[in-house]
Amino acid sequence: MRPSFQKISLLAVVMSGLVGSAAHAAPITWFTPAQPSNGASGIPTIASYTSNLGVAFKTGPNSTYSLDWVNLELNTGNSTSGTATVKLALHDATNDIAYSAVAGATEYAVDALSLTFPTTINTTFDLNLDASLIPNVSNYLMSGNTAYTLILYNSSTSNLALRRTGGYAQNTTNNFYTVGEGFTALDTFRNNGANYTNALGSYPTLAISFGRTEPESVPEPPPLALVVSAIAGWWFVARRRGRAKSA
Repeated sequence: MRPSFQKISLLAVVMSGLVGSAAHAAPITWFTPAQPSNGASGIPTIASYTSNLGVAFKTGPNSTYSLDWVNLELNTGNSTSGTATVKLALHDATNDIAYSAVAGATEYAVDALSLTFPTTINTTFDLNLDASLIPNVSNYLMSGNTAYTLILYNSSTSNLALRRTGGYAQNTTNNFYTVGEGFTALDTFRNNGANYTNALGSYPTLAISFGRTEPESVPEPPPLALVVSAIAGWWFVARRRGRAKSA
């Protein structure tokens, strides 16, 4: 006689409880502005890396770090359509001193980003970059307890801007980045000038966020003895139900 549908369902419940489910991959944030943006700074079009917008940071205590996602909050300026390119580069830092560090001459990795503008002017949009879109930056292994800079430069259009949050007092900007896994904010700069100010008395953060992705965990199969025990328990319960029905 075939097992009833109820018996099969019971076995399925038991086995699913043993196997469990895999956890989804989750982004881990190393660096992000703590407050919403309230302005924008144009990304320089000049090809030299020193004409830039960027942040300086120090890595945590681990031996190596692999940056595999970057999020940028951008603005269209006066453009209403079309495509644009801009370079995202990981450089060394001139030092690890707060409000002094800017991009050094050593370029560890650079990726040319391609993007499509929204169809309205002065429109904010997010550019979310995973490892496949920044292959060179994501493949570079950063050392622990080391200062680096992440910069944007050489935009193909003067209409492309990076969002910022202005109004902070001098030498307080680093306090308005949220950091994780031991990272430290060192500086925000423009055109490689330390301690960027966008207006008198206003020192902004930039809408650059980055980090790593926690790998998806795969559950281990249950031990054979546990599987056998579960099947035996199912059979015992099913058999008792069958006897009860026939009584």
